[in-house]
Amino acid sequence: MSTRAPRNPFTLRASELIESDGTFLRLFGPGVLDLLQAEQIWNRVQPIYSAPGGGKTSLFRLFTPACLLTLYDSRATAEEFKDLNRRLKEISAISEDGPSVLGIMISGVGRDADLESLPLDQARKNRLFFSLLNSRIAIATLRSALELKKLTFPDDLHRIFIQRPKVSDFPTSIPIPCTGDVLMEWASDSEKQVCRYIDSFAPSMTDTFIGYDTLYCLYFLQSDCISLDGQPVSPRSLLMIDNIERLTKTQRTILFNALVNLRVPTGVWLAERLEALTPRELFGAEVGREYEKPIVLEEFWRNESTKYEQVIANIADRRAKLNPDIQMGPFQTCLQDSLDSAEWKAKYLKAIETISIRVCDKVRSTKRYEKWITKCEAQDGTLREKAIGWRVLEVKIERDRKKAQKQLVDSPLPEEGLEMKVEASTREAAELLLSREFHLPYYFGFQNLVKLSSSNIEQFLVFASELFEEVISAKLLKQPTALSPYRQESILTRTAQKLWDDIPLASQDGRDVARLLSRMGEMCLTETIKPNAPYAPGVTGIALSMKDRDRLINPHLIQSHPELARLSSVLSSCISHNYLLMHSGVRQGPKGVNTWTVLYLNRWLCLHFGLPFQYGGWRPMKTIELIKYIWSEPQKTDRIGAL
Repeated sequence: MSTRAPRNPFTLRASELIESDGTFLRLFGPGVLDLLQAEQIWNRVQPIYSAPGGGKTSLFRLFTPACLLTLYDSRATAEEFKDLNRRLKEISAISEDGPSVLGIMISGVGRDADLESLPLDQARKNRLFFSLLNSRIAIATLRSALELKKLTFPDDLHRIFIQRPKVSDFPTSIPIPCTGDVLMEWASDSEKQVCRYIDSFAPSMTDTFIGYDTLYCLYFLQSDCISLDGQPVSPRSLLMIDNIERLTKTQRTILFNALVNLRVPTGVWLAERLEALTPRELFGAEVGREYEKPIVLEEFWRNESTKYEQVIANIADRRAKLNPDIQMGPFQTCLQDSLDSAEWKAKYLKAIETISIRVCDKVRSTKRYEKWITKCEAQDGTLREKAIGWRVLEVKIERDRKKAQKQLVDSPLPEEGLEMKVEASTREAAELLLSREFHLPYYFGFQNLVKLSSSNIEQFLVFASELFEEVISAKLLKQPTALSPYRQESILTRTAQKLWDDIPLASQDGRDVARLLSRMGEMCLTETIKPNAPYAPGVTGIALSMKDRDRLINPHLIQSHPELARLSSVLSSCISHNYLLMHSGVRQGPKGVNTWTVLYLNRWLCLHFGLPFQYGGWRPMKTIELIKYIWSEPQKTDRIGAL
């Protein structure tokens, strides 16, 4: 019996909360697979990082036997799965004969953290940890192998045979070669034994426990070691370990070291939230790792913005079509994306009149801007374009007046100096200023919704679900389903406020985080709305010099300066929770001699503070200034979102 889809499919966010594999696959956007390179993913250790909701678990779930079989079995009948089937064939996850990878997924959740509380030396804790992890890998492998072959667990375990790996130091205590039921018994007994040690009040019990000092079970994941009825179970295996961030720091370190040292030619993917990384890792200063460069999902999508928009559009359309009660076209059609219709005529006529009078009054005593004004009066385009043109003129006059005061000149400027159509950043700044002054909507349309997500899929779903809820209600009431720009902005602003209210409770540093972000928002807005728009289209971030960045990750300085340690912790929390988006190695100055680490506000914070969505505008700041931000209380700031 199929599971009925929810009224609002955009509320289905966490992969583990979507019970049906069919529903999960219908919601999965094939473009996400652009993250993977087919020739490299099956034989390397690949860390995958993201903020919460980046899509790590969903990516892992796709490669589990249940999902691959569902896709393969429906290849000829389900049109909605054809693109995904094709993409998986391209990376050799599915062939004409069926799934061609044994996906084994485990989680770093359970008794792992409990091990660290035992009154034991670190060596024995490590052996217990690896014993527990080896047991889980073995059990998950057996379960996945039977699932891939559509057999029953544990009844058909005897049909599986595990060959001894060709490794000289493989421990004899692991009963290989053997059938699956024998390995299952060993793994279950080993896990139970470790759990008894954890629960025991007599730590001396571990004196007789030998345990393991690495992940020996990885050796038998190779295709020539696992067979069913004499035939290899799969051409390749893929071990996926989710929720690494829930391990202790020590366990995380020894796990990564073990994977590096083993060098097993099997794919091992490790999913981890950014919050688990050290400040050195977050700020890109960690060196010496020998596994593949981590994939940071948000960073990947920021560098592939066009692909990301396509992926998001596909995900949105899939979810919109899943609604059981209404039939809809593309999700984008639900969001009006223009202010050029007749209903805005009066607003723009008023803006043109107000700004033109104001500009003429400002320059009445000089002939310097006569040609600029004449050119602006003669401009073509819609009323909206003309209003923006007048605001651009006002910005450029403000800029020139600052120069003219120094030059003491009053000669007319050539009209070529007013490049109305080529200065995109100035026009974007003028549009924001125009929206603020005349209460025009600014945050609306599908493209802005994509920007608002800051390359995080769950963040997109948070905002899209609120918009779609309004669409559903309108559809059921037989009203127009295309939300007006005003309505979109109102819904998005309200949702951003909810996210803002949650910040103090989101982490241990939550109140400091909120205080820092508030002061950053104030500074950015103050710089953005200056009459001459000096950092067009606006300031949305701060930058740290390499010297100041190094101060934040210097253990000796942090140890001796508590205020610096506090700032390092707060900034790390901001980055790991996706409040600040880090761009490293930004060069500025003559020949790019100055290198900066730029921290941009998440785009929903730009909405909250009334800032533009564009990147590029930032102001350098020193650590001492940011420390003051944390200690001082923010001021109430006017913002465009409060309409």
